[in-house]
Amino acid sequence: MALAAAVAILLVGLLFLFNRRAAYPALGLVAIIGITVAIATALQPSTRQNTREAVTAKVSVDPANCSDPSKPIAIEFLNVNQAAVQRVSFSLLGRVKGHSSVAYRGFLRDDTIIEPGQAALTCHGLLPLGFAPPRPATITLEDYDWSVDISLVDFSTR
Repeated sequence: MALAAAVAILLVGLLFLFNRRAAYPALGLVAIIGITVAIATALQPSTRQNTREAVTAKVSVDPANCSDPSKPIAIEFLNVNQAAVQRVSFSLLGRVKGHSSVAYRGFLRDDTIIEPGQAALTCHGLLPLGFAPPRPATITLEDYDWSVDISLVDFSTR
C-alpha cells in the first residue's frame, strides 16, 4: 500500500516537472483514489471486528461435558451471526487463580460447522508446550481461570 502511494506521488511529481497541464487532472485522480482506499481501509477493521464478535465462547472444566480424559476442557461456541461458521481459530488461555499473568496459552482451531443461532460444544486437550516455564509438575485444571480469545472466524458463503 505504501509502495503504491509512493509510486503514484513520484509519477505525479515527474508529470508536474514535464507537463503541468496534464499533472493537475492526474493529481485529482490520485487524490480521489487515495481517499477511496483510505475510507475503505478505515471501515474494514470495524466490520471484521463486528463479525468476529458475533461468535462467543465459554470455557468449562466439567467431566460431565467431556468424558475423554485426554480432552478435559469444554469450549462452547455460540454463533449469533446470520452466516454459518466453518472454522474458528482461537487461543485457550489459562491464568492461575488470583494472578493476572497467563500461565498457559494454546493456539487452537475448531472446524465444527455452527449454523446461525446455534451452539457447538467441543472438547480440547492441553498442548504439552503451552505452559510458560517453569512447567508445573502436576497440572490441576481447577487451579486455573480459563478463557478463550477468538482470533479468526471463517463464515460460509452459501
